Amino acid sequence: MSEVNTDRIGILSSLSHHCAARIDALSAHLSEYKIENVQSLIQGCQILDEGEIDLLIAPSNIVWNEKEILVNKGLTVVAALQRNHPFHVLVSRDDPWHLKADAIVLCDEIVIQRQLLRRRGKIPRRLDVRNFSDFDIDSNSGEDLRRAEKLINDGEIDGFVIPRGSYPLSGLNERRHAMLPDAEEMAGMRFVPAPFVDLMLVLARQGFPAHTIHSWTDSEAMNAWSVTKAIFERTPQEFHDVIGIHYRQRQIGPLLEEAEKVNDLFVIDSLMDPEGDNDGLLRYEIIVEVLNEDGTRTTGIERVGPVDKLNIDIHFMMNDWNSILEGMAISEEE
Repeated sequence: MSEVNTDRIGILSSLSHHCAARIDALSAHLSEYKIENVQSLIQGCQILDEGEIDLLIAPSNIVWNEKEILVNKGLTVVAALQRNHPFHVLVSRDDPWHLKADAIVLCDEIVIQRQLLRRRGKIPRRLDVRNFSDFDIDSNSGEDLRRAEKLINDGEIDGFVIPRGSYPLSGLNERRHAMLPDAEEMAGMRFVPAPFVDLMLVLARQGFPAHTIHSWTDSEAMNAWSVTKAIFERTPQEFHDVIGIHYRQRQIGPLLEEAEKVNDLFVIDSLMDPEGDNDGLLRYEIIVEVLNEDGTRTTGIERVGPVDKLNIDIHFMMNDWNSILEGMAISEEE
């Protein structure tokens, strides 16, 4: 700690990107650091550039949207915080399987809106998915989310979708239902997460020795950022609002067990050699998908491979992904 004097951390936080709460949970590792809040990425990058702080913790979606600031200041992403709940939840008395056909559900993530429509099978347009702003609600305000919860109790809406991490911070009491990418856990349904959910980054000046913060940062989350960044950089802009991205790392044993349960020969063959053995290496799992406007058509790609080959594999995966996307009209009516 003393050799690099990294004792000041700035935090840019919000309800939906709760960096401050995550830092509080890491307090045992950060007792020697001075923590201060910043009001915007521009302010945080400015004082980081000027040496008033040594590190800046910021939500990945803001970093991506304002990435030019980092370039202009000569700053870089050096690490990421562990992701605890990289998915959204449906706050509702009904789970996603049992929402009535004309249920009113508030959701601002376009890809999840379309996934909700997808679950309706042959009657996708019957579910009434609206934005929070239609009810004058700010989904990044705990007070407003409690008001949305009251709308459920009053029968004005049937549910709303928020990041899992927002639920406890808002003081909500209504039932919540995880929206997971595992079709088996979701009884055949699948919600590939919206990009950047629960992904918080550590920014520093060029040359910062990232190994000095290894004890409280997470390599899997950093890989999730690298994968998401690569996908966004090589996916046409018009798909960015309707893309779902799932990344996680898993031991080979559970992957094989799941593949054998559903007789997924592709995954089994990718994990086993011709003699039926495996190398025991940690594997990455990537799912990327986009949906058309009414959720009736999904285009996606999946990959499983050794984590130590991730940087090479993502390059070839994106070549395949761009070939798949050619000619797909995301707003066409079926």
